[in-house]
Amino acid sequence: MNKEVTGSRFKSLLALDLLFLFFAGALSVLVVLPLTGRQVDYPYLVENVVFVLSFVLVVRYLFFLPQSLLAKLQPVKVGLVFVSIPFIFYLIDCFHGFRSFAEVEGIYYPMRELPAAKAQFLGNYMYREMVFFGTGAIVAAILFPFRLIISVWTLANRGRA
Repeated sequence: MNKEVTGSRFKSLLALDLLFLFFAGALSVLVVLPLTGRQVDYPYLVENVVFVLSFVLVVRYLFFLPQSLLAKLQPVKVGLVFVSIPFIFYLIDCFHGFRSFAEVEGIYYPMRELPAAKAQFLGNYMYREMVFFGTGAIVAAILFPFRLIISVWTLANRGRA
């Protein structure tokens, strides 16, 4: 009976993780959809998707780690602590590259083929959502290793994630 409960819990946690992954993917597509047109030459599309995905997924693990598949996987959590360090630098580098692009080329440069009103709207949208998801992803990624370390310690010493 205990294996059935464990197997049932595993299936529900796997379903929840997959559902959240699908939600994060759908949200990232919806966020970058206005910036994917023939007349928009947006060079930071991949970085934008990475920001949205990492923001949503890492924030989920920050607040709902006990309700995930990672909750009891100590070696994976320790490994993620070390993997998150270069990932933080990658996010910061991408954000710095976007900010440099926005300062040098201007936020309206990718929309230069569009009418002025639409270009201004899309340029402002691009800048604001990149700053929101970029800074959110960086802050969440900085907090994530500490959350994992607390979870590892709590599981080892108190028996709960």
